[in-house]
Amino acid sequence: MSVDEARPNISRIYDYVLGGHNNFEVDRQAAERILQVFPAYPRWAKLNRWFLQLVAEQWKQQGYTHILDLGSGIPTQGHLHSILTDAQILYTDNDPIAVAYARELLNKVPNVNFEQIDAREPDAILSHADQFFTGERKVAIGCIGIAYLIDDIKLGHLVQMLHNWSAPGTVMAMTIPASNTGLDDTSDIVSIFKRQNVEIFMRSEEQIRSITNPWRVVEFKPLTEWLNTTHLMQESDYMSVGSDFYGILFEHSGT
Repeated sequence: MSVDEARPNISRIYDYVLGGHNNFEVDRQAAERILQVFPAYPRWAKLNRWFLQLVAEQWKQQGYTHILDLGSGIPTQGHLHSILTDAQILYTDNDPIAVAYARELLNKVPNVNFEQIDAREPDAILSHADQFFTGERKVAIGCIGIAYLIDDIKLGHLVQMLHNWSAPGTVMAMTIPASNTGLDDTSDIVSIFKRQNVEIFMRSEEQIRSITNPWRVVEFKPLTEWLNTTHLMQESDYMSVGSDFYGILFEHSGT
């Protein structure tokens, strides 16, 4: 397993801001520099995790038993397998530390697999999905907290490949920041992450809808509305990032 301990990793930065311990000093230093100018980061990260849990409950009620999760990070308490206890779940992530820890953590959890694959490599992801799900393609797909780390061309290719591969009735959940006031307002947050060797891509709602076509948008609204947590956020939390964070539900309608 090859791990670059000299370079911060977004998965481990995310783990740190959520209060986790699976990170290196370089990740903690990068996170602290981000927090100096983006103090709301932990709150947004928690909203992200809560939305994942909300979606998992919905999928359980809807009877989905095959779950493909992209950019899973470290599957700590409250992740998909703790809610969808009867489902087959394929987790994926490109960070070897997350994968190694996850495999140890999930060693005795039935029907769960964790593969080291980058979300920008859909061919490899779908090959593993076909093997793990033994050909079942009506699935639920998690794309939580990773779309803003993928450029437009690769994100468009990923969602198109997922749509081409999956069967009608498949659903997908995504979280993503979106600016409705102009992308110039997001330049500061992009620069902050770039200085920590993390490239992020900010988009408008219109751009997101275009990139994710042909998936049918079922619902597109801020995470705070999904979770009834508007009261937890302050105006400065939005100003510091120049956008709001959205949860989107998609459906493969068969077209």
